[in-house]
Amino acid sequence: MLIRFPFAVSRILNHMRALTFIVLPLTLALLTACGDDSRSEDDYRGAAQQAVRDAVLTLNDLADGWTPSEIGPEALGDLQLTGDCAPLNGRGAGFPGEVASRASEPMTGPAGEELVNTVSAFIDTPAAEAAVQEAEGLVLQCTDQIAEALKRAIHVAAEDLGVDDLITDIEASLEPGSFTAYGDETRAYLLHADISTFLAGGYDVNGKILLIRDGPLTGVLIYAILGDLDPRDEESLAGLLASKLAKAESALPD
Repeated sequence: MLIRFPFAVSRILNHMRALTFIVLPLTLALLTACGDDSRSEDDYRGAAQQAVRDAVLTLNDLADGWTPSEIGPEALGDLQLTGDCAPLNGRGAGFPGEVASRASEPMTGPAGEELVNTVSAFIDTPAAEAAVQEAEGLVLQCTDQIAEALKRAIHVAAEDLGVDDLITDIEASLEPGSFTAYGDETRAYLLHADISTFLAGGYDVNGKILLIRDGPLTGVLIYAILGDLDPRDEESLAGLLASKLAKAESALPD
């Protein structure tokens, strides 16, 4: 049991990352837009559906070594946020102006990193800008609830693996961060969790949530790893998403 514990804890942390990934991106995934009154709304909606399909990152876009995540549908679990924070449970549903949205499957990289991303299209640029501002305010307002939800997710995963009694404490946090500017707007949020155990001291998870808006399209990328983040990997993934957003945005009708 002692030999297998680090592996079991790694699985626990992977569960937390995915749950982390998909909550915020899901909330942030409500931010995008572009449009004008002369276009056909039906034509635009159809083009928007195609744009989000084209822009979302998939395994085909990534380097060798990336695979579907073993976490799978668990990454889409409800964080059970309440009150004003409840909209963050719904992957962007309910925010005004969104006309199309597409989420990737959760993916695992060669270093054990976890990744998920969501692309959304809004009816016009003002709606997208307003959604970005609203979502940002909501994420900052709900940091304590989100941190508590992450800790609950870790304990649930640990119980499933039969190692919950080895965890002595969990500290989780979410705070604004900085990142290279892409598209028309870029937002960054830092994720961190310290897990104390009876064995080997403890473990930490680090991650980042990136929101990139390009015209009427927004992309939310969530990336986390057991240990330290690799800035080169972050830049590579963000640049890839940004380039796909730009290409998809250029194909939308004026």
